[in-house]
Amino acid sequence: MTDDKIKNNISTQKPRLTSSVIVKYNNKYLLGQRNKANTKNKWVFPGGGVEFGETLTMAAIREVKEETGIDICNINLFKHKELINVPGNYHSIVFFFTAEAIGSAIYTKDDISEASFFTIDEIKKLDIFPSVKDILTDRGVWQD
Repeated sequence: MTDDKIKNNISTQKPRLTSSVIVKYNNKYLLGQRNKANTKNKWVFPGGGVEFGETLTMAAIREVKEETGIDICNINLFKHKELINVPGNYHSIVFFFTAEAIGSAIYTKDDISEASFFTIDEIKKLDIFPSVKDILTDRGVWQD
């Protein structure tokens, strides 16, 4: 992207509010392999944009269900993080939640090509988006 396009984009774009969920089931964490351009083929926590009139928690529940078919409970706000990649046309304020899965039957569609529950050791072998390691480190479950 050229400098002029970046400047024009900055003047017309606004940060996006998103919810992302650290879903746990039997000491494993739910990750999906993303289909979107800025995170293509990276493993990420399920999540996405907050729709107008929807709370952050409602968005978290909806996004996990839409992307993986998993229902969640015991949902708690963990932290937020601002992610900016101007050349990649990405600026989001992500609210990370923790939750427990109700069951483990997964199906994927659209934004996620594949999803599964992984141990921390298994996650360390995946091509993850950097925020996955950051968040799991902040949770105290990822140690190098």
